[in-house]
Amino acid sequence: MTPVLPTSEHYLQNLIVMQSSQAKKLWRKAIKEANNYECIYCGEKHYEHDLTIDHVHPRTMGGNDITCNCVPACRSCNQSKGSQNWLTWFRNNFPPNHIRESLILDWIQ
Repeated sequence: MTPVLPTSEHYLQNLIVMQSSQAKKLWRKAIKEANNYECIYCGEKHYEHDLTIDHVHPRTMGGNDITCNCVPACRSCNQSKGSQNWLTWFRNNFPPNHIRESLILDWIQ
């Protein structure tokens, strides 16, 4: 199942009337919520505040702060991946998992 970022009117309305920091916080929450509060890499479920937002294509390599480049990741996975290529890092750190790879590919495309 492909995660779908909530696009309901209340999110859009909130983004219009909120300050930048509030809008960013809501955007980050929506990404985590759309992925059921699971780390996209290891698949473990976490509380919202225990998840970080990882840039699949790292900002240090030209990645942008856009929804299709940002995924929820536990602190451990995010720190371990760093600015490495996600697919190389993923395959070197986890047993083969085509379902997880597909989730990530669906999200970033």
